[in-house]
Amino acid sequence: MGSFRHPGVCFLPFGLCIILIVFSLALIVSRWKKGTPVPFWSRRTWLKPLLGAVLLGLYALVIETLGFPLTTFAFLLVWMGVIERIHWLKMLSISIGVTVVLYLIFGFFLEVPVPMGFFK
Repeated sequence: MGSFRHPGVCFLPFGLCIILIVFSLALIVSRWKKGTPVPFWSRRTWLKPLLGAVLLGLYALVIETLGFPLTTFAFLLVWMGVIERIHWLKMLSISIGVTVVLYLIFGFFLEVPVPMGFFK
């Protein structure tokens, strides 16, 4: 992780985690001090975050096999179709556009080696 004067590669993620924990605890304490019982999840609103976490996990598992373009396109399609419930034409155009732009940024301009899967 390094030191404060000579930070390593884990310094920024670690710092962001600490900030997130502090703000989360502040939010929990502020709700607790109000004294009004507010449910953390109302009805079935917990399904969307759970589905989002499952989709991100699947994305991480199959990106090496299927490749960045196909996995990102499928991930965005499922996310917008199932979680956000967007019209299919808008969903398709956003998925294609975002996938192309992300590939151009990371794979072409920044020359980050993205997994290509079937597109090798």
